[in-house]
Amino acid sequence: MASPSWHAYIECGGAVGAGFLFTDRRVLTCAHVVWQEERAEVRFPGLPGREAVAARVVARGGWAGGARDPGDWAVLELAEAVPVRPARFARPDAPYAYPPPKLLAHGFPEDYEEGVISELRVGAAELTSNEWTQLEDWKGYGTPVSGGFSGAGVHLAEGGEVVGMVSSMDPVRMVSAQVLARSWPPLAEHVPTPGHQAAEKRALAALLARVPEGAADPDRLFRQAVGPLGLAPPDGGFADLWEAVWHLLAESVPRAGALPLAEFAVRLAAADEGPAPDPGLGSGLREWARAYRARFNDPGGGPGRAPDLGWSPVLVEINRSGEGRNALLVEVYAYRDGSRRLVDAATVTGERQLREWVLDRVDAAFGDLDDRGRALVAFALPRNWLHKPVDQWVRRKGIEPPLGCVSPVVVMDRLRRKNPRLQWTLRQMWETLDGRQSSPVHRIECGRAPRPDKLSVQLQDVYGPVGFARPPDPARAATEPHGAALNAPSPIVLWPHTGCTGAACDGGCRGSGFLDELARWLADLAPGELPGHVLKLRKEAFMHDEGGTHWAAGLTLVWEDPRRFPAVAPPDRSPLS
Repeated sequence: MASPSWHAYIECGGAVGAGFLFTDRRVLTCAHVVWQEERAEVRFPGLPGREAVAARVVARGGWAGGARDPGDWAVLELAEAVPVRPARFARPDAPYAYPPPKLLAHGFPEDYEEGVISELRVGAAELTSNEWTQLEDWKGYGTPVSGGFSGAGVHLAEGGEVVGMVSSMDPVRMVSAQVLARSWPPLAEHVPTPGHQAAEKRALAALLARVPEGAADPDRLFRQAVGPLGLAPPDGGFADLWEAVWHLLAESVPRAGALPLAEFAVRLAAADEGPAPDPGLGSGLREWARAYRARFNDPGGGPGRAPDLGWSPVLVEINRSGEGRNALLVEVYAYRDGSRRLVDAATVTGERQLREWVLDRVDAAFGDLDDRGRALVAFALPRNWLHKPVDQWVRRKGIEPPLGCVSPVVVMDRLRRKNPRLQWTLRQMWETLDGRQSSPVHRIECGRAPRPDKLSVQLQDVYGPVGFARPPDPARAATEPHGAALNAPSPIVLWPHTGCTGAACDGGCRGSGFLDELARWLADLAPGELPGHVLKLRKEAFMHDEGGTHWAAGLTLVWEDPRRFPAVAPPDRSPLS
């Protein structure tokens, strides 16, 4: 069997080393082979009689001259292409398989310009100083690694794919393909990472190269992207954004429902939009995430699963931010194929800016929704914000219709969404509600609600809508009867936008009439279909021009079916994780 022709013999400033061709014109070698030089001569012993090709150094690591310095790599660009098939890289986990595979390295000791071959294997499946993989002789004897092996491509004896590059000989160490790609982003497209295409890795690396240094915290973005149950970061965190991205590429296998790389890109897009943003970078990152996710769309709902033709939700999460008194942390998600996809995230100051930002991102979220479902816009709000008329949000009043007249809009309590016990109970309640075709209202009249703790117990057995005659008082969110209904937990809660503000009431107020109309309207409606019917009702109230105010004007609907908003699944992990 002939030796691969991609082995390279390198002469530079009187030094001799090895290298390997990985594109038609680019060669990888060690930085100490071309130390402080910009030019080199490269020959390919697999092409006997061919003259050396001039090359220049186009990239190098941070090697500073010490035997144990990291970053001992350099990239040479040939003056012309050569008729040699470039090396192919193996998967990052290939050299660490069990039993250990035989590895070969082709070096050029003194007086051996044609090269010699050393048989090796990985000594331990871990990195030294997060940089080197230690190698040992395959049989304990044979041709040892010596001078002239620096930069040699270490490849699998069976298959020939490169797994790394020899960097030192005492002890014998290699810089693995995984570490090389972590150090130099353009190499990532050549190193196979299951589930990721070369073109999309190249495009993402190019986008990251445009992000200003220090514009975003890679550790924070990584934690947000993988979630609390996701892939663990390396000890010490990440030196830069690319290291975090490469960790996701090399250490996890993407699948529908677990695409942290897309989440990372979208969050980075939001982080870049600072005082002097790069025009097009944010939209480029979002477009990359959308195209990446599209490859994992599951139009059939997965093997053995019937497609869900119910709701296609957009979720808007709003919470107080610690960045300022009026700062709000806002995230917009689209749900597709049972998984959550981040559309955008930002810290917003002021309700007017919040309204415009949210409406723009809700529109954008429709690009990720499944066309087979019906749109549903859900707001997850702090408890003292549940009275906010988010369904009436509009960019230009008198010109555009409010959001609640365009799509079904419901609100949910963020506090309740974080409680596993309440979420479990809600899922159980919806299993019962799914079989019902009517929604009788449990009425809570003005001033007649029992103490909150007793009301919560009372409502535990109410499987259906709870109607309040008046809206909640935001200043008393913790002690309001409305909060007791959420704690019960009641899956459906409704109230008017205005009503009595005092505790005492004889029952003859507008709120009593509201509950009468509500009971009549809900009598023959299935609980799972209420968001769509509320959309029709809000349109009717908006178009109402007769005397007086329509009874449903400003209607708030708390409607929470946790099955429609599943938790994020952790990504699968590779054997190296």
